[in-house]
Amino acid sequence: MRLATVWGSGTAVGKTLVSAGLMRAAAARSLPSLFLKPVQTGVPDSDGAFVARAAGCQHVVGEHAAAAGLSTSGPSPSAASATPPPQRALTLFAWRPAVSPHVAVEREGRGVSDAELRRATVAEIDRFAAALAASPMADGLPDALALVETAGGVASPSPSRSLQCDALPTALPTAKLAEAPRATETPLPALLVGDAALGGISATVCAAELLRSRGHALHEVVLFEPGGGGGLGNAEAIGAALGVRVRSLPAPPPLPEPLDGWWEEVGAHFAELLDGLPRACTPLP
Repeated sequence: MRLATVWGSGTAVGKTLVSAGLMRAAAARSLPSLFLKPVQTGVPDSDGAFVARAAGCQHVVGEHAAAAGLSTSGPSPSAASATPPPQRALTLFAWRPAVSPHVAVEREGRGVSDAELRRATVAEIDRFAAALAASPMADGLPDALALVETAGGVASPSPSRSLQCDALPTALPTAKLAEAPRATETPLPALLVGDAALGGISATVCAAELLRSRGHALHEVVLFEPGGGGGLGNAEAIGAALGVRVRSLPAPPPLPEPLDGWWEEVGAHFAELLDGLPRACTPLP
């Protein structure tokens, strides 16, 4: 199974586009996949619902998110598609105010501790992995994908006021497989969506270094640039500073223009991004 956490150097840099692109790439191969949004504010806006529409799967909401007004939507999996587990998007915790999570808790209540946030996130990935392992088709599954998408930027506050990079897990418990007999944790690779605008080099490098300082394994940086070009030189400068691949993609058309043509244009990029995610040991159920 391939795992990743999608981070952003700031708000509205394109995290959900990256998540949706990866889920679409998995859907094109009929791979079981899970998109997990632990924290959502600004309901009725929903990143999980956007990803579900883009990938053609169901969006499921937890009890806490349902209390904010979100509801399960999209196609229900049939009995045949439930084994192996189908694609789905899941939102765990949500609030109505379109503000930072800690402010949303101040206004609306229903606070969530960092321990609750981590426990719920890990539990959902474990359930997904356990369902994969229990499937009669498990031996024939070529791959699977589990994504966690953060809210805001790397240093945006969590619902408890701690920094998000401190609140979310850096790794998952893993089975002691024969090929990794001493492994007790599987790192969650970090995909960082950076800023292609003027000033974005500093913001992206600072976000990446903060992730690393907190123990997150930086895998790759993604930038959305007009025309997919590098007119400001951000990709080259960020890559040189961080020593990782920086993938430049053409920016999507402005809303409310449809994204159909853009998805076709960038589909191969997301397929390659999916292929590049490291395979993980199986999380313990």
